[in-house]
Amino acid sequence: MALSTIRNVQKDGVSALPSVPSLFATWPPIRDELETETSELQDETVQECLPFLHASLDPSVDREEHGLPRLARDKHIRFLHQSLEKLPADYVGFDAARPWIIYWALTALSLLGQDVEPYRERVIQTFSSMQNLAGGFGGGYGQISHCAASYAAVLSLAVVGGPESLDLIDRKAL
Repeated sequence: MALSTIRNVQKDGVSALPSVPSLFATWPPIRDELETETSELQDETVQECLPFLHASLDPSVDREEHGLPRLARDKHIRFLHQSLEKLPADYVGFDAARPWIIYWALTALSLLGQDVEPYRERVIQTFSSMQNLAGGFGGGYGQISHCAASYAAVLSLAVVGGPESLDLIDRKAL
């Protein structure tokens, strides 16, 4: 859909896409004058994001009915499948987030209509190695169980489904 066919909303002189509140299509209204590495990174991020949120978008970009860029569905699906494979060595810093990476990828694939059942056995193996004697799950092998990792593990096991997945969840201990 061409941008010219999208009805723009005017608020405080800002023309924004109907699905994006004008507050999010402008620079933050409150800004600290102290410049830090973090504030500079925030400014760079805002600068990159504003074109996607403001009505002065590139009309050559294929858009859906709300004016947002159309999802590159096949690319997203490929990326999500890859994220469930063995991650590169430089991802070692994300080890404690593995339960969340698994959950987010499985959920996104499911929302995109993909069958996640083929990952069931691998998910069971992965979370079996992260489960502690007390029933909870750590972020990785040998890590102490905690609520966030256990929550992501339980959600992941529920997404892939099946009795074997659900049997791994020690409901009494949790």
